[in-house]
Amino acid sequence: MKQPDFIIGGATRSGITALSQILEQHPQIFIPHRKEHQFFHKKNLLTATPATCRIQFEDAANVEYRTQIPEDRILHGEHEYNPTRAYAGCPYAKVVFTLRDPVERAYAQFHHALAEKKESVKTFEHAIESELSNLRSPDTTGQCWIYKNQYQTHLEHWFASYPKDKILILIYEEWTNPSHKGLRPLETFLGLQQDSLSLEQVEGFDPQGTFLSEKGSKVKKNPPMSEEMREKLEEILSIDKTYITNLLGREIAAWKHKV
Repeated sequence: MKQPDFIIGGATRSGITALSQILEQHPQIFIPHRKEHQFFHKKNLLTATPATCRIQFEDAANVEYRTQIPEDRILHGEHEYNPTRAYAGCPYAKVVFTLRDPVERAYAQFHHALAEKKESVKTFEHAIESELSNLRSPDTTGQCWIYKNQYQTHLEHWFASYPKDKILILIYEEWTNPSHKGLRPLETFLGLQQDSLSLEQVEGFDPQGTFLSEKGSKVKKNPPMSEEMREKLEEILSIDKTYITNLLGREIAAWKHKV
């Protein structure tokens, strides 16, 4: 059996679940039931083996599972990879990143952690100040919202293992906008037919409303971020926005801060 050849490397709160839903509907794509496999996770460096990852893909070549699935058209997603270990297990894989405006993503991550009772403070301002004053660090907690959105730091680790032509960066605000045709770069990257991926495959997609609206449920909206905090984060994360802009070789209109 061949190794997984497509990896969604991140980033959380940037449409990974939606992207998986879109891809798993394609007849040439197989995604295992366990979308986030622990083989690549830093905590399991000495326990999981390549076989524990590959076993999740046994059904990929099973014609009874789904027809028209070539054995090498498989994809696997994970929320916190160790890039070196990912390369050791899947050296020929292509890697896909979906990145959201880091300022907006930091705020969304905080509120998601707060809702799941993984955040120990009640305000975003408190969390950020704790990180800036070194009361929080990535070595001691996963609740470092600035660090998690320093895209340059994280992507450079991937580029140290995988060549840049094997890594695709999608912008969340673009590919989730039906008018942008933002899924076409992914189709090209994966060798799929143009316009064979559709946002309509996402549960709750509403072409007339906001993307990923949950039909039949009350979506709790986060309170607006204070302008003072937004300005501070815009300054801190500006280097990462510039880094992604330079990688793509173009401006990202959706990431421009409107004063």
